Amino acid sequence: MNLEEIIFFFVIFGLGGVASEVFFTAIHKIFKEKKNRTLYGYSSIWMFFIYGAVFFIILFGTTYFSQYSIFLRGLIYMIMIYLLEFCSGFLLKKFKLICWDYSKDTKYHFKGIISLEFAPIWYFGGIAAELIYLYLKAHLLF
Repeated sequence: MNLEEIIFFFVIFGLGGVASEVFFTAIHKIFKEKKNRTLYGYSSIWMFFIYGAVFFIILFGTTYFSQYSIFLRGLIYMIMIYLLEFCSGFLLKKFKLICWDYSKDTKYHFKGIISLEFAPIWYFGGIAAELIYLYLKAHLLF
């Protein structure tokens, strides 16, 4: 994989992740604030880099774990995404730049940085990210 491909996939994952987060936060607000129907969602520029880094997790998984079932790879992706979320959240929190706090909205969190309640999202999100990556890799002219 050359540098042009790495940058391309990093940007695709970064933009896709931020767009997904804006969509998710807008939908989440409907359930949290019953009267709010504005569908206002939000994210942070920091999240572009964090979601972009998910590309490296998917690249790692498809390189070293492709012989295993998609269900096992989903578990591997979920664990690695949690590690990425914790490490990036820890650093952002240290410099007072963190843009999320799970201690306000979730019951099963660790230091407000990661939450067990997101396990299904990270599991299926990892699988979806792999499928998107493989599709794009197969259909783009790199």
